[in-house]
Parts: sequence; structure tokens; C-alpha cells
Amino acid sequence: MARAAALPPSRSPPTLPLLPLLLLLLRETGAQEVQVRVLPEVRGRLGDTVELPCHLLPPAPEVQVSQVTWMRVDATGSTLNVAVFHPSYGPSFPSPKPGKERLSFVTARQSAATGQGTKTELQDATLALGGLTVEDEGNYTCEFATFPQGTGRGVTWLRAIAQPQNHAETQEVSLSLEPVPVARCVSTGGRPPARISWLSPLDGEARESQVAGSVPGTVTVTSRFTLVPLGQADGVKVTCKVEHESFEEPVLLPVILSVRYPPEVSISGYDDNWYLGRSEATLNCDVRSNPEPTGYGWSTTSGILPASAIERGHQLIIHSVDRLVNTTFICTVTNAVGTGHAEQVVLVRDTPRASTRDVGPVVWGAVGGTLLVLLLLAGGSLTFILLRMRRRRKSPGGGGDGGRGASYEAKTQAFGNGGPVYRMPTAPGPPGPDGKDEEDEEDEEEKAEKGLMLPPSPTLEDDMESQLDGSLISRRAVYV
Repeated sequence: MARAAALPPSRSPPTLPLLPLLLLLLRETGAQEVQVRVLPEVRGRLGDTVELPCHLLPPAPEVQVSQVTWMRVDATGSTLNVAVFHPSYGPSFPSPKPGKERLSFVTARQSAATGQGTKTELQDATLALGGLTVEDEGNYTCEFATFPQGTGRGVTWLRAIAQPQNHAETQEVSLSLEPVPVARCVSTGGRPPARISWLSPLDGEARESQVAGSVPGTVTVTSRFTLVPLGQADGVKVTCKVEHESFEEPVLLPVILSVRYPPEVSISGYDDNWYLGRSEATLNCDVRSNPEPTGYGWSTTSGILPASAIERGHQLIIHSVDRLVNTTFICTVTNAVGTGHAEQVVLVRDTPRASTRDVGPVVWGAVGGTLLVLLLLAGGSLTFILLRMRRRRKSPGGGGDGGRGASYEAKTQAFGNGGPVYRMPTAPGPPGPDGKDEEDEEDEEEKAEKGLMLPPSPTLEDDMESQLDGSLISRRAVYV
């Protein structure tokens, strides 16, 4: 039985490596794709002339342009030929809209020698469209037909825009507890609609509305700045900010708010130093209101002004302060919206109040005197301590003799009133540098200490009794 021979697995032909080779051959033989350069989007203002650029990239020398066609896709999706240029027969505008009255080729021109067989170099097919309207907006396709490369095309989106006109104004309102519009900003005839915002230090909000503009396809935007109108909002500046793609930068429109409110009154001029006999004292009635005040009035809680008080509009002048001025003054102000008032209590002193300039030297003098006394006490205490320490170092019982203490030899003992009294030897010491011995120096130190210490009580002096050996003992002490 014959056995079948095993065949090797089949392999597919290497087709992929041939693709780069094919592209290389096409390039070498001059086969190239037709390339058309256009802008992806062109914007034009309503009523102006807009240009739609279209250029054929430099082809090979043997490539010839047969025709250039501009097409537009309408609202229904149908494609319409709006402009055609033939090198031999020139331009043609088959569609009634936009029509030959508004369309033209910018640089493509037929040669001067027109006729059959005459050709013009055609690589720039830029199309101009005048009197731009909203209906002209859409996709425009520029198509080059060439031989032998074929057709190339590019698509441009044409947008019709309109720059809006803007203005802002204040809306005068009266005092209220409900939010109302206090300013308005209007952007008229924009395409697309303008964007409006408000810059304000106040806590308000914007309310916006849109309506169709006078030109078809445009929009008018109105924004109202709304808040609760209080007196503090009067005179505040807010700014309307309008943004649109036709502006290089946003448009800023400042507005000053106007809120009508009754007078807000306060009284100034009283310095808490009105004393008997003071002359030409003045009270001022300070007012903030919208509209301006129409009248001022001064009175007191008793209803009658003192005889020395004179009214002069927003001022009350007191020619001479007396006891009758010790009262409460009232200023009442009126405007077209309402009335406001303020009160000021005046306390009349018998004498002028000391000013801070008079009190200053007295305070500093007292402080300086106190510091001087403290320094003297500190110096005296320090001197006393130093003298005591010096005397202890020189005394026999101090640290000057090596801690031996007092002598208790029999020759130095004396008895009086039945008790021993110990005395230190009184041998004279060596003289000091100034010729004085230690006893003289100790006497001087004792005198200095006595000058720093209080004198002893007379009772203590009478209690002491002198002995034959020169010592002193107390008469009241009991000795065993």
C-alpha cells in the first residue's frame, strides 16, 4: 500500500512588503494626489465683503487644470453650484443666490486673447462674496478638476457674525425691602448673542432676556442687575461687562446706582468740654440722603432752644454756654422721600476739662519723683549692707580670725548681778593707712550705721545699766 508523501504547509505570498514599493513607483512615475488648500472656517460681518481662499498646491508640470467649481450645501442638504471658472471660457455663476452681482473670483482671470483654445494658468480660485447676509452662512466646497490627476477639493465653513452695540444705564428706585432692578445693560443686534455679566461689590443677581434684533439673524440681549435697594447702595458703582467674538477685548460699561431714601442724620461738634462761659460752640447736622435735603430744623427735648442758640441751616451756634444749654438737642432733616432726625446730649461743666497736654507733665513728674525715692532707698540699703558685712569681717567673732570665736580666759571675765559678763580684750590694733587704728575706724562705722538706722527707743536706753568694767547689762534681766 502506497503511503502519501507529506506536503509542506502552504504560505501566502508576501504582499505587504510590496505596498511601499508600489508607492515608491507611483512617486517616481509622477502620480500624485491633487491637494487643495482652504481655511476650515471664515468669519465675515453682516453687510461686508468676505473672501473664501482656495489654492491648488503646485502640481507636476504636465498637470493641467480643467475647471474650478465652488459649491454650497443649502438648508435642505442639496448641493448647488454657485461659481465656476473655466480656463478658456472664464467665470460663470449659475445659482441665483448669491448670484453674479455679489460673487467674483479674486485673482482668476481669463487671458486677454479670449477664444477657443486659449488657456490661463489657474491655481488661485479665491472667491469674494459681497453684502454678506445670514442666508449666506453654510459649507462651501472648492473643487479643482485636473488632467491627468483627477479632482481635489476642500471645504470651508462660512460664518456670518454681527458686532453688537452696547449701552448701560441706571434705574432709579426708592427704598424697598424687595429686590428690584437697579441697573440695565443692553447689547443690540449681535450674532451670535453677546455674553453679559456684572462686576459689583454688592450682593445682587443678573436677570437676562433675549429678543430678535432689527437685522434678521441678530439677537438683542438685555441684562438687569437686581438687588434689595437700601440707602447703602446709593452712589455705588457697578460695571456691565459685554463679551463677543467680534471684540478684541470685553467692553466695560460703568453705572452709578441711584436709590431714593429719606435722610440719614447724625450730629457732630460736641467734644464733651462745654463749660460755663464758653463762646461760639457749634453743633453740625450731618446728612446723607437722596435726593438732597429740602429743610433743616433744630429743637430740644423741651421744644424750645436756649436764648443763646442761633440756627444757621445745618449748623446750630451757641454764642455763650450757660445752664440752659445743659439739654438734648434734636436736628430734623426733610427731603422729597421722608424725614430723619438725630439727638445729641450736651453736659455743661463748671470749669474746662483738663486737656491731655496739661495732664502729661504732672504724670511724668510723679513718675520721676517715685523713681528718685526708690533709687535713694535702694542706695541706702546697699550702703548699710556693705558696712555690716565689713564690720563682721573685722569683729573677733567673725570670719577674720579663722573662726576661733571670743576668748573666755579668766582675766577677761567680770561678774555683775550674779551673772558673768564676757568682754573682749581691748588691746589697740595696728594703725590704718590714714593713721587711724581699728577702734577709730569702728567708731566711724558705728556712726555711719547709726546714720542709716533709726535711733533706739528711749525705753531701751533707760533699761541698760553701766558696770564697773565698762559693760552694760539690763536692769530687768534675771541672771542665774
